[in-house]
Amino acid sequence: MNNKGFGFIGILIALVIICAIGFAAFKNYAGKTEQAVKAAPQQSRQAKELEGKVFIASVVNAVKTHYALNGKYIYTGWTQFNSELQIDARGNQYFKEFCIEKSGNSFTVKTKGSGDLEGVILTSDDK
Repeated sequence: MNNKGFGFIGILIALVIICAIGFAAFKNYAGKTEQAVKAAPQQSRQAKELEGKVFIASVVNAVKTHYALNGKYIYTGWTQFNSELQIDARGNQYFKEFCIEKSGNSFTVKTKGSGDLEGVILTSDDK
């Protein structure tokens, strides 16, 4: 008997091995996908808060520049726009209002969340 190629049993064994590997890979993939779905809301919130942190940094820089040029800080109540500093928060998606408060001999910048981040207030650490 001269066999050339795989027999029926050989093909069945190869199929079982391929199915077992595929099943293990699928279970692993499904587990990772489930973990990613659970982590998504927290990562989404962090990404949205990053907008506020970047915005605060730009306001802090504008206030420091104004102080360097004029020798005084600017303080504001809650606003969306300040013409002296040329700061406009209206284009932001999640943080549309800010204030600059007196903090000792310096200042603190705060920004308020809107939309998904309603009620969130971020504060500058810079003095």
